[in-house]
Formats: sequence, structure tokens, C-alpha cells
Amino acid sequence: MTHFPDELEDTLRRLLLVPALALVLIGTPVLALENTPPPPVTSEEVPVATPGVEVGPGWESPITPTDATLVGVAWEGDPAASFKVEVQDSDGNWTTASGLANDLGADAGTAEAARVEAVGDQGTEPVWIGSDATAVRVVVEAGEVSDIKINAVTSEVAGAPSGAAGALASALSLPSGTERYAFGGALLLIAVALAVIALGWSPRRHRMQIFALAAISALLFAACRPPAPPAPTPLDGSVQPAITGRSGWGARGFACGSVDYAPALKFAVVHHTAGSNNYNPGDSPAIMRGIQNYHMDALGYCDIAYNFLIDKYGQIFEGRAGGIDRAVNAAHAGGFNTASVGVAMFGNYTDIQPPAAQWNSLVHLLRWRLSVARINPALGFSTTAQGSSCNCVRWGPGTVVSFASAILGHRDVDTTACPGNAFYPQLDSIRSQVQSGIVIPPTTTTTTIATTTTIATTTALAAVTTTTAAS
Repeated sequence: MTHFPDELEDTLRRLLLVPALALVLIGTPVLALENTPPPPVTSEEVPVATPGVEVGPGWESPITPTDATLVGVAWEGDPAASFKVEVQDSDGNWTTASGLANDLGADAGTAEAARVEAVGDQGTEPVWIGSDATAVRVVVEAGEVSDIKINAVTSEVAGAPSGAAGALASALSLPSGTERYAFGGALLLIAVALAVIALGWSPRRHRMQIFALAAISALLFAACRPPAPPAPTPLDGSVQPAITGRSGWGARGFACGSVDYAPALKFAVVHHTAGSNNYNPGDSPAIMRGIQNYHMDALGYCDIAYNFLIDKYGQIFEGRAGGIDRAVNAAHAGGFNTASVGVAMFGNYTDIQPPAAQWNSLVHLLRWRLSVARINPALGFSTTAQGSSCNCVRWGPGTVVSFASAILGHRDVDTTACPGNAFYPQLDSIRSQVQSGIVIPPTTTTTTIATTTTIATTTALAAVTTTTAAS
């Protein structure tokens, strides 16, 4: 074995301080990145028509420059009016979101309906236009309207802090969430190990400690692997899908006191947001914050209108507050919010189908949520239509309506094109796939009748078995 002179060995050992310092300079900014709060969401109302002048179908607004990332249209007049929003990007190209209308809405008689009434203006659903938009133009498609305005919302992705952390984020592809904490911690741990060796600690005399340190470092780096892509086929309803909670996307608090609950969930309603299909996975929290801001400030809702939202990458986000496994009444389907769960898919599916990752996450989420609620969607259900602030309900208040399936598209209950002309015909496929994965957990209840006979009942999806024990 070669032995270096003591002076040379000390010099070589001290050189380990260089990589140790480098790891500290990398590891510390990595942890700083995770603590970077998103910028606040801002909004403004921009008039695009002459006040008090009524206009009709075909009217176009002037081209209006904007740096917003999400827009919607507000107006006075015909509550059934619809609009088209044309968006120009930085290359001068134009894209169109059409059929925008007031097709959500709180149910009449609720605290949310009173809050919507206080806002005053009627408003369409918002459209995500992204950070590359430079101008918008509004076109009236139907209805006689006046005082048209654009509600412009700017919701940006959380950026890296200045200095070393910002430079690091630009230079490297880093894991996110808890994986980023583990990655930064592992770098700092290795830096400490190199530093103590440089300062005289001998590896030869501490083989067991080195082995333990190496094992811990390996485990920490293993935790930093990128999250696995969505499963090629969704899991059944006994397994909860991964859901990003409200704190994970930076939600505001619920604005109407206590959350409104139904006694039990009855059905699900599928939506699309009708916004741009051009966004990155990291944009999705900003899209969530933008939609929530628009729903609460422009439309007057107590919170984001949907119970869940899913991006095209298959990421599922908790929407309205109140609990992902509880029957929270939201504002996603005017007249039919009570006892329903609203699931919205980011994007516009008027002409194209959702990508596989988004489709599979929708199927898995519905399998799980309906299983938890003990719903066999194939049995159908009946419910009573309510009045709504949207003036979009297909039936008058108090009408009892029956459906053959507990999985509906938004247009099944309200006058809207949602969830898109291309996707809506595929709902039968969604229903079939969800049905095959429904797993209703069996429950056993015991009731004693006249203290002499006990009836034990076990309920499952396909059968009900009743046995009676003699006294």
C-alpha cells in the first residue's frame, strides 16, 4: 500500500474542502427553492365596449393588449349570451376559445348565491391564455348585451429566488416537493462528511461510520428520483389516487363561513375548463390559483367552483374546500350542485380528446370517489333541480329529474357545450371504465329487534345478503 508523507496527506485531505464547499453552495439554494412562495394573483376589469351601447351577435371589441394569463367576459343584458375570446401570442398567431357563457352558478337560496348576487355583473367561465399572450379580442356570438368588460387575471408560476437559488433553477433540472428537500439534505450531508475528513477525521479508523453514512446518503438520493409517470391503466376504486391538496397549489381560504355539505353524494359531473391546452406541468398550480381568483372575485363564488381538477399530465388537484371524501356542495353545475361532485379537466376538448394521462386520472378519481360514496353509477339516480344564478338550468326549480347513470357531462344538466363536442360522446367509455373499477367496501350492521332476533346485513356492489339468527 502506498503511503503519502504526512504533509502531503494533510494537503490532499484539506483539498476535500473544495467539493464540500461546492455541495453546500448547491444544496442550500436547492432548499431555498422549495420555500419560494408564488407571486400574488392580481386582477383587473378592462372595459372593451362603449358604456350603455347595446350590441349583438358579430360585434367585435378592439384588440386589447394584455399581460394576463387568464381572462373572462363580463356584461349586462341577456343572461344567455355567449362570447368568443380570440388570443394573440408573442409570434402574432391567433387562437380562439368559443362558446363562453355563464354556465356555472350557485344554487338558489344559498349563501353562495347571495354572494354572487352582490357582485352584480354576469360573467363567463374563465379561459387560461398563458404567459405568452399579448392581446385579446372579444366577439359576441349570441345575445343582445352592453357594457362588455374583460376580467383579466395574472397568475404566475412561483419563480426561483434571486442569487444562487435562481441561477441553480435555471441551470439544473431539479426534483420538486419532498424529493427536493431530500436532494438538498443529501448534498449537505455529504458536504459535512467531506469537511470532517478534511479536518482530520480518518476513514481507515471509522469504517462502520463510513458504511452507515454511505447507506444513509444512498437512501436520500433514492428518495430524489422523479415521481413515476401515471400508470398506463388506472387503479380500481379501493385505491385513492394521488391528489395535490389545496396548500400544494396555494389556495385562498373559503370566503363564506362554513362549507355547505349534502347528506350524501349522489352523482358526478364532468367538465372541461375550455382554456388553452398549451401549458407545462409546473404551470398547473398557477392555473388553479387563477381560476380560483376569477371564481371568487369576478363571479362572486365562495371558493373555486369545482371539487377536483385534472391537468393534461394526469395531476389531480383538490378544488373546493371541505374534504376530498365528503359531499361538498360546490358551484360547478347550476341547479345541480347539491349532492354532486364536479370534476373539471384543464383544457378545451371541443375538437380533440383528452390525453391518456388525463383520461386515466379521471377514470381513477371517479372510481375512487364513487366507491367511497358507495355509489354504483350504473343504477342511476333521481334528483330535484334547483334555481340558479346562471339562468342555464335545463329544468325549472322543483322538477324531479332521473338519469340512467351517476356520471354526467355538464351539458346533461345545463345549457352549455361543456365538456366539449369531441369529448362528450366519449363519456360512455368513461362510464364503462369507471364501472369496471368500482369497489364498494362491504359494511356490516347489526340491529336487534325486540331483543330476540338479530339481523346481520352485508352490502356489496353486486349482491345483498341477509341472514337471520334465531334466538
